[in-house]
Amino acid sequence: MSFSRRRFLVAAAAGLALASRRRETWRWRGSALGAEAEIRLAGPREDVEAALAAAAAEIGRLERIFSLNRAGSQISVLNRSGYLEAPARDLVAVLGASAHWRRKTEGAFDIAVQPLWLEAADGLAGGSGLERVRRARIEVLPGRIALAPGSALTLNGIAQGTIADRVTALLRARGFVAPLIDTGEMRLPGASWRRVVLPAAGLALRLAECAVATSAPGALRFGPGRHHLFDPRDGRSPGLWRGVSVIAPEAETADALSTAFAVSGPERIGDLVPQGVAVIATDSQGRVRRFGRMPALAEA
Repeated sequence: MSFSRRRFLVAAAAGLALASRRRETWRWRGSALGAEAEIRLAGPREDVEAALAAAAAEIGRLERIFSLNRAGSQISVLNRSGYLEAPARDLVAVLGASAHWRRKTEGAFDIAVQPLWLEAADGLAGGSGLERVRRARIEVLPGRIALAPGSALTLNGIAQGTIADRVTALLRARGFVAPLIDTGEMRLPGASWRRVVLPAAGLALRLAECAVATSAPGALRFGPGRHHLFDPRDGRSPGLWRGVSVIAPEAETADALSTAFAVSGPERIGDLVPQGVAVIATDSQGRVRRFGRMPALAEA
């Protein structure tokens, strides 16, 4: 991802409609791991421009680690070679977080699910994908990551949230509390209440100092009864939910849990939702279910 002064000025001008009378609000738009990305900042133009340039550079740096769409990214090299020397600390950290959420969701979240996605994208069914998921092993050693033969990883169910959290920290270090950081999953830093719409549930929420991630099984389909979210435990694409939104303190947590809960039944979500996390899920019949509880959550 590149960040040019000209691109920023165009994007900022488009955001002037959001400006308050006292402080201008500026908007940057780009992409993160294939999803549309947006950051809004309020403050003096020169300071905001420098902060947004740093944020865009950070997104680009993390894409060179996490993106499956980049042949030279660290995750692509790892999948292709089966090992990676001198992995970035960010990759090691995300692998650790992924292992944590795999345990906490009893296998509903698993970054080793990539063979099922590749199998479906190639129009195959009932191949070796599920066995490759079950045999997958990730060995993280000092200065090296190695995969068991046949393993392949995807970070698409967690890394957009990771990027949102990293950008939030970067901007805070520069003295900014952004009204919105959206890298495919949203961070809403600060105590100010903001209105967030969940289209699948038909709800508008008032949220503050939290993150929101949504998984929508119908967003990408490979054919009848087969969408892009696979249950790593049986290889199926369950038609349980139209959309699952998770509101959590951090975007990485929300991202991983929305991925896991999109392939989990209501009884499992009820058992597994952590304290301080809220889940709003719309089932296949359009009924809205709620799980968990988060203090900073109210309907708009």
